[in-house]
Amino acid sequence: MAALARRAEMLLLLGSVAFFLLVAEAAVRLLKADEAPPTGYAPVNTNRRFMRPKNSRGYRDLERTLAKPPGVRRVVSLGDSFAWGASVEFEDAYPQRLERGLRRRRHEPWQVVSLALPGMNTVDEAAQLETEGLAYGPDVVLLGFVLNDSEDEAAAEARRAAEWAEPKEKPRGVLDHSALFRLVSTRLWATAENRRRISGYKSMYAEDAPGWVAARAALRRMGGICRERGVPLVVVVFPLFGNPLDDRYPFSEIHAKVAQAAGEAGAKVVDLLPSYHGLRWDLLVVNGVDDEHPNEIAHRIAAGVILHALDDVVPWSAGRPPGAEEAAPEPEPSPSASTVTSR
Repeated sequence: MAALARRAEMLLLLGSVAFFLLVAEAAVRLLKADEAPPTGYAPVNTNRRFMRPKNSRGYRDLERTLAKPPGVRRVVSLGDSFAWGASVEFEDAYPQRLERGLRRRRHEPWQVVSLALPGMNTVDEAAQLETEGLAYGPDVVLLGFVLNDSEDEAAAEARRAAEWAEPKEKPRGVLDHSALFRLVSTRLWATAENRRRISGYKSMYAEDAPGWVAARAALRRMGGICRERGVPLVVVVFPLFGNPLDDRYPFSEIHAKVAQAAGEAGAKVVDLLPSYHGLRWDLLVVNGVDDEHPNEIAHRIAAGVILHALDDVVPWSAGRPPGAEEAAPEPEPSPSASTVTSR
């Protein structure tokens, strides 16, 4: 009798577990909880010709002459895929927004010459400034700094090789047909991946990390080049958007290190993290965890902050006109559901 009772209890337990799993599977499928909801900005294929545009020098910018036209003032914008405007419309990227804002606010002709290219780092940008950027006769040099800009070249090559070798589509097992399994496994993978990424970025900014040593030297070099020519250098530090943008943000200490290094190089530093503080990161990126580049809203906020920061380093031609503050940036919407483009 005791054995039969234990067997009945075991069958009841197994039946309860099976029932729970079936209900959970049905709930996940019904709610589509295993699918990442579309958020942020509907991504655009920026490799298409009409999405670039690509000028004769290979940049995603309008055609610019090397010689600065008479009466025109210029910003030379350096950066990587953030400044290039990956996965957003050309007109929505912050360099183009900044150009429109400067013209409207200061009532004078301005050009923001974008020399940004995906994959650039601080060492590349310092060389680019020296060999090409100065030829445009900038009134100010603007550097968009993203935290992966100090990645060591050897480490970057190893990472790219590993990504290339990784199969694009992994074979699906029996459990992969379960929405519940996909939900749980994805969450576990994301947690482990986030911990690995946080650890990786913090080690990247150790004082003796080769990439960070090279990045600091490049910032000093850029500061020296600009100082010799009397051109202000503005360094804008972007947060990594795939993280909570509040007190839980894991890279605040790195922002402080970058700000200190750029300040010591003679740059005006604009840390954008406070401007995004408290906002939902998933409403500021192009496509959730699949594309964490800043979306239209994030670019708009960045452009507004930079526009005001330039007041401290670029004098107004004829004094600040009345009402300049009111005419400044484009409206900055609150990143709520009503301002998000759904796909």
